Amino acid sequence: MVTIPEQATLDSLEKRSGDIVQLARQHDSDSQATLSAKRRFFLVELDVAGLSPDSITPEQIAAIQAQGYPNLVILLQAFYQIREYSSSPERLQWNPDTQPGRTNVPICMDWFIASIVPEELNQFDFLSRCERIWTDSAPAGEGMLFTRIFNYQVKFVTGYEDGLRLVLCRVEVGARSHPPQVSRRPTFAVKPFDLTRRMDAYDDSPDGEDWNCPVKVPMGISRWDFTLAEIDRQDFKQLREQLGDANFQTIVETQGYVHPQNELSTYRGEDDLPLRYYIRETDQAKVKDLILVSFGEFQPCRWVAHIEGIWQIIEEDEPTPESKPVEAASIPELAQLG
Repeated sequence: MVTIPEQATLDSLEKRSGDIVQLARQHDSDSQATLSAKRRFFLVELDVAGLSPDSITPEQIAAIQAQGYPNLVILLQAFYQIREYSSSPERLQWNPDTQPGRTNVPICMDWFIASIVPEELNQFDFLSRCERIWTDSAPAGEGMLFTRIFNYQVKFVTGYEDGLRLVLCRVEVGARSHPPQVSRRPTFAVKPFDLTRRMDAYDDSPDGEDWNCPVKVPMGISRWDFTLAEIDRQDFKQLREQLGDANFQTIVETQGYVHPQNELSTYRGEDDLPLRYYIRETDQAKVKDLILVSFGEFQPCRWVAHIEGIWQIIEEDEPTPESKPVEAASIPELAQLG
């Protein structure tokens, strides 16, 4: 027989659950402190009612759902999903040194209530990647982190689950972007143009409009101007696919960059900031400028961009039959024709 609390207790839990679900789905950063307090009291009352988040069963959840407590069911299902995720193969793939159990997962119940994640993504695999990135970032308090996964721009929201435990509360996944495509035919070569590091091209606290305002390159020309929004969506790693392994490796070795330890990590430049890039047309039809930028949040609310170096992408014509070298076997024939 499935045991669930009496009606009065479920009524009280449903009211608390409704407040939490409503606040979480507002995606309001200012409500994090209120949410933390409400979650804390909810967890206490849940334990007193005999519905421990660490031992809730699908049968109990189904019985409570049958009694008509939709918001409470949403939170109980979130707890159950966190437990399932804690020992899943998807989690272990990107977080191999972690332990099973809900309290060993630095993820809040809000993840399964308020996160905005595209349906085409494997939910546990995506959560595992997010957990790894979030853990590696070593957050020290409430705040937001911006990154890219599968070319999606992702916002992490960090907060305190119950006033004490710092967790990843939720993510908001924006539209998928596609990096500028460089044609594979003809082939390309790269060469350094100016490897002078231009520090502090940007150093400020950007608001909404600042992301789309032109930023000038120190000691640069007007066509090199860029916007923060432009470089933020172009991860340096994307150049490997655009330019090929050999060209990419030439840039990495020349610039002195260190390869990241795994595919979830990124290349870093000056001040350990993530590497970005952008491309500009030149007055030569077959030459483009490639500008490398290290950019990120250097200190809380202080964003910095350094120009790492300027390269040229040079279009190379494919050999035509007329330009191919004559093979040795054909030389006597040419001599006879003469």
